[in-house]
Amino acid sequence: MYDILVNVLTGTFQVQPELVSPEATPAALGLDSLFVVELSLVLERDPGLVIDHNELADAATLADIARLMQDKAGASV
Repeated sequence: MYDILVNVLTGTFQVQPELVSPEATPAALGLDSLFVVELSLVLERDPGLVIDHNELADAATLADIARLMQDKAGASV
């Protein structure tokens, strides 16, 4: 899931790849509260994960977001 998240960040959100790491926070990447809403919509569209934007906002790091994605993917199986 982390690889999918990295692809979304670098592709859709134009984040510089060298800034992306599991410990990075959305704020450190220059991503604001609108980001979590947009990310929620992007993840719902592809790869089909329904994650509430409030859940994403509570994730402190990219690793936390990837873990949340993994949890949601496991729940939908």
